[in-house]
Amino acid sequence: MPVLRERMNLYLTKPVADELRRLVPARERTRFVEEILARELRRRKLKAALKASAGAWRDEDHPELATFEDVNNWIEEGRKSTRDFSKEWGEDA
Repeated sequence: MPVLRERMNLYLTKPVADELRRLVPARERTRFVEEILARELRRRKLKAALKASAGAWRDEDHPELATFEDVNNWIEEGRKSTRDFSKEWGEDA
């Protein structure tokens, strides 16, 4: 199913527009801007989620992580995961 597209007019400062023209070929600019914008939107959503969840962790809720050794073991187990996060976070995750 095709992705719906919407046209937007954006104003850029001349130096930014000039550099965009110089560094990104004409037929690649829309994709370039969309990728950068999507990355920044993901970053801002993550920042908002982290801010909203601040204080959600309480030590008494996680006695299994009471020592540094417990935490290190938990981290090592997590590193064994083979889950691919690239779809959720982008290819550079």
